[in-house]
Amino acid sequence: MIIQKIFNNNACMVEDENENEIILMGKGIAFQKKQGDKVDETKIQKRFVFDTTELNQKFSQLFDEIPVKYLELTDSIVDMVQNELQVKLDPNIYIALTDHISYAVNRYEREEKLKNVLLWEIKKFYPKEFKLAMKALDMIEYETHVQLDEDEAGYIAMHFVNAQHDGEEMNQTIAVTKIVEDILQIVEFHYQFKLDEDSMNYMRFVTHIRYFARRLFSNDIAQTQDEMLFEQIKDRYPESYKCTVKVERYIEELYHISISREEMVYFMLHINRVCNRAISQSS
Repeated sequence: MIIQKIFNNNACMVEDENENEIILMGKGIAFQKKQGDKVDETKIQKRFVFDTTELNQKFSQLFDEIPVKYLELTDSIVDMVQNELQVKLDPNIYIALTDHISYAVNRYEREEKLKNVLLWEIKKFYPKEFKLAMKALDMIEYETHVQLDEDEAGYIAMHFVNAQHDGEEMNQTIAVTKIVEDILQIVEFHYQFKLDEDSMNYMRFVTHIRYFARRLFSNDIAQTQDEMLFEQIKDRYPESYKCTVKVERYIEELYHISISREEMVYFMLHINRVCNRAISQSS
């Protein structure tokens, strides 16, 4: 196996004899190595093989933006869940959960805690996954010294649930896709620039809109009103708030559903994240 890209001393991307791209992890596997070198296969501790080059590229981009400790942490959590549930989780979870944990820890350090309005339902319908998510919180605290709460355990549990099931009805897929496209257009029109579709922040935002749309169709849209957090985020990100109001009007006009303060907070955070990064990079 030949090294194609080095992420750090313990992780690299290689190409095998069949020209498949594989992510490898192992202590010192890339130490004093360079592109084109052969890998010492005795040092391989973990292989990540994805179905498409696109997934490998997303995985590679994670290493560029997120410390490798979060991937190593996710790897340990996924192993724990697969052993406990006796299932094989979709490989996409390594990307989604690594990103989620990193973002959650950063939010908590900024004291931006999000209330999980579906927490009761998650505990009720997915008790095994929630119990394992609580164990994952202990693992996260041990590695990062940040103590996440039950709300985050609920979000993490849903990653476990989603990674066990793939596929959905075609009509729902089409409807979800339309909502994603419409909301992205609203954001681009408001800020008057094209979002970078290759950026991690763009992919994070699209993922959030998809989850929101699926909750919309299953009538799981949050209805509670957290005025304190809403006002805090609104004041911190005023332009993101103005854009979110336009998204709110779109949903209300098209689906006759009012978005709660919690849902608006999620949109404000994501819109600020994707647009502020794009503005700073273009200036």
